[in-house]
Amino acid sequence: MRIRRIHRITLAVLNAAGAATTFEQLLDERAGPVELVREFGVRSVDIPLGETLLQLVSPSPTDSDNPVRSFLQRKGEGFYNVALEVDDLDGAIAELAHRDVRVSQPVEAEPGIRSAFVTMSATHGLSVQLVQVRREEGEPLVEPVTRVEQPRAEHMAPAPAPPVSEPHPAAHETADWSDADEPPSAPAPKQPASPASTDQHRLIDLTPEEWSDED
Repeated sequence: MRIRRIHRITLAVLNAAGAATTFEQLLDERAGPVELVREFGVRSVDIPLGETLLQLVSPSPTDSDNPVRSFLQRKGEGFYNVALEVDDLDGAIAELAHRDVRVSQPVEAEPGIRSAFVTMSATHGLSVQLVQVRREEGEPLVEPVTRVEQPRAEHMAPAPAPPVSEPHPAAHETADWSDADEPPSAPAPKQPASPASTDQHRLIDLTPEEWSDED
């Protein structure tokens, strides 16, 4: 598995647009537009940092139960996830599966970017996401945000802050990549694989019970 670079560092915040204003002023960089990532139920904005990105995510107001909201309820704003870019995501998953390291099913939550999450039980509690970016030859690692004039974050209508005081859902399930204060629960027993299945498929195709670190 070859790691090309740190693709992005993600911070969980209460208000992505408001946090973007803070970091624009702090880093003297222009933030991109606030976008809704429906796959993960978050509002997201990127700020370029050299050849990587600082990503700010806040819960979507319409998604009442997702890992980012739960993280904010437990810990408040702060470091959430590191994404590592690889040349071959499927090859990286196969390599980790060969080492008995569990990885989530790959998804393409953003156009041209496939990703998968590594179980936190294998990373000392660090949320690690592996990403593969589809880019043309000669295309820069990070597209300059200023190539198309975008309204600065302070002029964007801020998203309503999520109600952090709402009770934690009793039946809440959180993926490995959302961190937790509580010690990891014992792994759920795995169902015997069918004769046609392979060990690699069993490790990749995780159920929520298998990739959750919470009780």
